[in-house]
Amino acid sequence: MQLPPLDNPNERVAVGAELQVVLQELIGLSLVGKQLHWSVVGAAARGVHLFLDELVGEWRELADVVAERAVTLGFVPDGQSPAVASGSGVEPVVVRSLADHAVVWELGRRVAAVAERIRARLGSIGAADLVTQDVLIRVVGMLEKQQWLLRVQLGEKA
Repeated sequence: MQLPPLDNPNERVAVGAELQVVLQELIGLSLVGKQLHWSVVGAAARGVHLFLDELVGEWRELADVVAERAVTLGFVPDGQSPAVASGSGVEPVVVRSLADHAVVWELGRRVAAVAERIRARLGSIGAADLVTQDVLIRVVGMLEKQQWLLRVQLGEKA
């Protein structure tokens, strides 16, 4: 069977490499989210704790969609810890207890940064493969929705 068409093999490799970076970012977010999930304290800790579980689940689902798109194109993604540690741009968090509002703020910054980095890739990806661009548009849309949900918890206007 044939792989989905791309104009040339170099585009396939380039699109696969871009998907690899996005995969690492999403796994990085899920790891930071879980660390913050364990670190949250304060009056709203329970709600933030549960919300973080939801976010981590969404990032893992999005990572799976991104990885499966890479496989569809004939690229084998790497979501193992060494690859994520070396390739993710997600800033790690300090390992300590953090107040609920600080957890929300810290995570919001990281989600925004990942969304911006993925958004910056959309044009070049779209020039090579519109289906992959559509996958990344879905990822950015979800991340931006999550940014909003985090922002409103801090009392910032949507």
